[in-house]
Amino acid sequence: MPWVGTNSTGQFACATASQRTLKHLRIKRKGQPVVVLGHLLNRKGQEAAFEVFNDRIALVKFSDGGAAGYDPAELLLPTEIDDKGIAYFEIRPCRSCEILFPLTLEECDSDREPEQCPDCIG
Repeated sequence: MPWVGTNSTGQFACATASQRTLKHLRIKRKGQPVVVLGHLLNRKGQEAAFEVFNDRIALVKFSDGGAAGYDPAELLLPTEIDDKGIAYFEIRPCRSCEILFPLTLEECDSDREPEQCPDCIG
C-alpha cells in the first residue's frame, strides 16, 4: 500500500541535521522536491518531485514528465524552500567518501561549511 502524507507541519521537508534524504522522513509528502543521485546516469543530479512510495521504492516525476523509481536514500532533500515554493539545493561532495550530501540551511549560512557527510563525521 502506498505511504504518502504530510510531515508534522504540513509543509515540504528541508534537509536537517537528522533528515537529509527522503529515506529519513517518516512520512513522505507527494510533491516533495528532491534531487536524484541514483542509478540512471542521464537523471543523476536532476531535480524531481516525489510521487508515491511503494515496497521500498520511491517513484519520482521529472519536469519533462519522465518518471523513475529510486531507493529513498538516493533522493536528497532541499536546503531551503522559499515562500514561493521554489526549492534550493546546496549539495556538496564528502571529502572522505565522495558521496554527495545536502547542506542544511544553518550549515549553508555558517562561516564554515562541513567538508564531510554526517556518516563520515559520526
